[in-house]
Amino acid sequence: MNKLLKRNSIIILLLIILFIPTFYQMLRFGMFSTQDFHIFRLIEFDKCIQSLQIPCRWAPDSGAGFGEPLFNFYGQFVYVAGEIIHKLTFSFIDSIKITFILSLVLSGIGMFFLAKKIWGNNLSALVSSIIYLYAPYRAVDVWVRGALPEAFAFVFFPLIILEIENYLEKNRTKDLLIFSLLFSFLIITHNLSVILFAPFLIVWIIFRFLQIRKIKPFIYLFIAGIFSGILSAFYLLPVATESKFINLNATTTGIYDWRANFVTIYQLFISRFWGYGGSTWGPNDGLSLSVGQIQWIVPAITGVIILIKQKTKFTKDNLVFTVLVLIGIFALFMTHNKSTFIWNILPFMKYIQFPWRFLSTATFSFALASGLIIKQFEIVRLQFLSVIIVVVVTILLNFSFFKPDIWYSKGDSYYLTGSFWNEEQFSSLPDYWPNFGHKFPDKISDGKYINYFPGWNYKPDKNGLISSEGAVFGNTSTRTIGNYTSLFAILVWIILFVKFKYVSKDS
Repeated sequence: MNKLLKRNSIIILLLIILFIPTFYQMLRFGMFSTQDFHIFRLIEFDKCIQSLQIPCRWAPDSGAGFGEPLFNFYGQFVYVAGEIIHKLTFSFIDSIKITFILSLVLSGIGMFFLAKKIWGNNLSALVSSIIYLYAPYRAVDVWVRGALPEAFAFVFFPLIILEIENYLEKNRTKDLLIFSLLFSFLIITHNLSVILFAPFLIVWIIFRFLQIRKIKPFIYLFIAGIFSGILSAFYLLPVATESKFINLNATTTGIYDWRANFVTIYQLFISRFWGYGGSTWGPNDGLSLSVGQIQWIVPAITGVIILIKQKTKFTKDNLVFTVLVLIGIFALFMTHNKSTFIWNILPFMKYIQFPWRFLSTATFSFALASGLIIKQFEIVRLQFLSVIIVVVVTILLNFSFFKPDIWYSKGDSYYLTGSFWNEEQFSSLPDYWPNFGHKFPDKISDGKYINYFPGWNYKPDKNGLISSEGAVFGNTSTRTIGNYTSLFAILVWIILFVKFKYVSKDS
């Protein structure tokens, strides 16, 4: 056991060293430019905590200072993480940067342990981990879009599948509980990533059922999935019942209309274009929408080798590889306009906004599949040589993407005052704007009035506003039910985990 722990520690240290090029530029003073405003959101989240509004719902400075129910609908996990870091005396800027760094490092480590479980080989796991982390889309999420919740969702993809595999292998209740907790974390991190991850999760579970041919473990997995929703009830119930009170259509029209954001074959497989712009109609997008050359070439080479070596039937590894590649291909298909009929059939998909978000699933599938290339070589020296070649080429091809466009050598005060603070207050203004009559403002509020939203202790005037004097924001019955449901589920989770981890022989 001690040898195993020591070996794992050495491997994790090596991985972190190899990961450094993806985040080292964050280690200096200041902040990089992004297309999202997470420092502002963390500041607003901090104000929630200070006012003991837990769980956080209302962002008082959002909506040009009239306030918006931002956190009633937007995933909160990354801000909880950021707030914990901030309370450890880090600045708001450093807290966000550390959270971004964790999204990179933890996702790579998670992929390592999943790939090791799937392929039973440390070298295969190392390859999968590097290819997963150094995908162009990972750099886009962090360094271009600054999409912190989506970037952090990459942490949970491998960990969720790992816990499924742990449960199917050892039939331990504690693995079911960990799976349910991780899946609930994904829900409250980035709900759209649940939809994006669903094709992989569904196909993988069906595939494993066809291998095991026992229904009972999968019934328990289904129950654990339902329990994830119960753990997340404080978030899911308001999203389901109170979305009608905000201008949600603003998130699916114009530049957010999925019809305008498909990707071409050239962009997916060939292009090495890099930019810090946005997604536009046609092939002239201002940012990279590539799955990454090495990300598809390694699985392609592996597939060719398998076909050459194949004689009678697929081995277990080859079958797993095929499933992973097919899921990845389907995910890429969903980014192309030939998949329009699927988007039309499933109207809820419009909330994904950008079909190229399915690059997350493709990146995950291809990276995990890539680990098998090492096992195609029986001689150990060839395996080590293959690892060195793949790792070096992957890093050299992609590390230059992990860099900022503009660097602001500024502290927290820059984001808390002046023109930039005003810009932040207007950020994403239409997305969570209450639809009780007040039109979008063109100037910052003077603080006398607040946007009405269910939960305030005043009724709105004809303009959908309430006086800020004496205003108190509370819970609706839906939020209260959700809060207590989640609290009860957390207590049940803790009791069961202690029982099966430390008391019963189940562990």
